[in-house]
Amino acid sequence: MSIVTNKELLDRAKAGHYAVAAFNTNNLEYTQAILTAASELRAPVIVAAAKSEVDYMDGYVFVSMVTCLADKFGIPVGIHLDHGPTFEETIRCLHYGFKSVMYDGSFLPLEENIAVTKEVVKAAHACGVSVEGEVGVIGQAADGPEGRRHDMTGLADPDECERFVAETGVDCFAAAIGNAHGLYKRKPELRFDILAELEKRTSIPLVLHGGTGIPEGDLRKAITMGVSKINFSTVMRKGYIETLTATLNGSPGELDLMKLLSPGKDRMIEIAKEHIVMCMSDRKA
Repeated sequence: MSIVTNKELLDRAKAGHYAVAAFNTNNLEYTQAILTAASELRAPVIVAAAKSEVDYMDGYVFVSMVTCLADKFGIPVGIHLDHGPTFEETIRCLHYGFKSVMYDGSFLPLEENIAVTKEVVKAAHACGVSVEGEVGVIGQAADGPEGRRHDMTGLADPDECERFVAETGVDCFAAAIGNAHGLYKRKPELRFDILAELEKRTSIPLVLHGGTGIPEGDLRKAITMGVSKINFSTVMRKGYIETLTATLNGSPGELDLMKLLSPGKDRMIEIAKEHIVMCMSDRKA
């Protein structure tokens, strides 16, 4: 079967020294673009959705859509909840049929993050579903005055990460090492010293959020240091919206939605391919 757990995908990636690209989606065209790109490159891929995206698509529809497309393309695909905000919302996705869930308790005190994540792991593993956790605050790239991020305040503590992994039993985890979601206002400065400590102290795959805008050289260096999953979202949405805007402006009076939406989908295929290659996961399916 084409749908697999993230644990299966990421364990292979870690052993093979590449990363699996995870792309968020919120509609059919977006999902088609992700899976078409991965299929053409024969790459494993993770199709992810945050709570707002799950609610927009309907969780059952989302899982069915990805499953049907994945069966058509015949590549290993993960169906993943990105940043589950609560225990209840995360568990809800088990009912929908997700094969991987992320509970994001990074905003909580460490003790509470561990306690809730541990319960998520217990429930998810009983259903054969893998779990991602998070330590440290991976905020928005535009946080702070004048678009400056508070780089030091949310960085993951290696001691806390080691304890978190040992006590929760997560299958992979994301740690704040200077990365952020959204468009960076200046070049991100990843803390490879922290990443080196995490790789040394934990034995599970690491996840890098906020992949949009991180230089390819830094992404590949992170992969050599244990990062096995890299999340991309903003770059895909930006490319689609820019292309759709140009198409609409250049096609006054056009009423065929397929003609209007297809150029944007094609642009997302190109972008997804670029980032799969950055992750060195092409030809790894």
